[in-house]
Amino acid sequence: MYTRCLQWRRANKIDQILDNPPKKLEYYKKLVSSKIHGFCKEGRPVYVERVGKIHYPTVLEYLTVDDLIEIHIYHMESLAKLARESSEKLGKDVCQSVQIVDLQGLSMSHRHGLAFIQRCAKVDEQYYPETMGKLFILNAPRLFPFFWGICKAWVHENTQKKIQVVSSNHEEVLREAIPAHFLPCELGGKCNCYVKHVADKKGSEKKQQQMCVPILDLSEMKDKLKYRGDAFDSMAHMSLRVAAGSCEEVLVKGIDAEKGSLFTWNFKTLAKNIEFSITCLPGDIELTSEPKHNSEAKAKDEHEILAEKFAAEFKARKPFALTEAVKCDKAQGSFRSPIPCDLRFTFDNKYSWMTGKDIRHKLTATCLEQ
Repeated sequence: MYTRCLQWRRANKIDQILDNPPKKLEYYKKLVSSKIHGFCKEGRPVYVERVGKIHYPTVLEYLTVDDLIEIHIYHMESLAKLARESSEKLGKDVCQSVQIVDLQGLSMSHRHGLAFIQRCAKVDEQYYPETMGKLFILNAPRLFPFFWGICKAWVHENTQKKIQVVSSNHEEVLREAIPAHFLPCELGGKCNCYVKHVADKKGSEKKQQQMCVPILDLSEMKDKLKYRGDAFDSMAHMSLRVAAGSCEEVLVKGIDAEKGSLFTWNFKTLAKNIEFSITCLPGDIELTSEPKHNSEAKAKDEHEILAEKFAAEFKARKPFALTEAVKCDKAQGSFRSPIPCDLRFTFDNKYSWMTGKDIRHKLTATCLEQ
């Protein structure tokens, strides 16, 4: 395990990550309420995260699971650095951290984050074993057993023993482990690093709260996702819901039976990947001459597919795969076909037994320019 860990750290330049923070870290700070906040009574660094306030559908518009994993590793390395500094200061071995997770606001939208949580658990078990000294779970709602029933299988037994669900009197429980001056004021501590947080209360009425780990206002980040006519989302795009364990197909018919058509497509999912493929359906007419492959034909851009590559398939007049099935969260492209045909776009979600996918797509066919 030690050798594998060293190889992983070298291959991914983990030792340099604190000097070269993840590129998407600033997005993360605007989307996730979290903070490294002082030390516990044993000198272990404390990390606080408002998991219940995370809106994963919005987060996953800005960050991929790979981005989130990179940021998680950055946080783990930050905690490890603080633990080493604490160890030197106290003159004793400190190699763990304490984490406080607030689940207030947990909802079914958090299921979109399960893939990330699963990978996090795997990374921690393989490369950061026994680094969590204690995990306090606060404000666990009735929905918590549902999520814990799924996540428990990913968490090592030794780690499970360190998890404490605090159902009441969390201020008293936390003060037993964390000095008051390091405990966030909103959790019963006396830390004075707080900011004044304005929270909604009963519609337009406002109230001010003092919070060391403020609840983020996601309205600006969500507003940026509204339809702006960009490459992947505009008012011309259509919505498509692909239920868990199902598949949806969209048929786009060719425009000109004599001159062919120009097909274009782009789509993106609200969250997570979907298996996407395109099937070409040649027109049911007999070709007067054999389609020729033009070796000098060049695509106008990296997303264009050349019809010349499928001369034999068109001659056979049978459906063929224009693109192979691939899991992705967005795609765009074009296909210029001088030969009459239709395209069938397939959004396959059969592999996902739990999560439905929401898609915005724009699939068109126009007359082919001569």
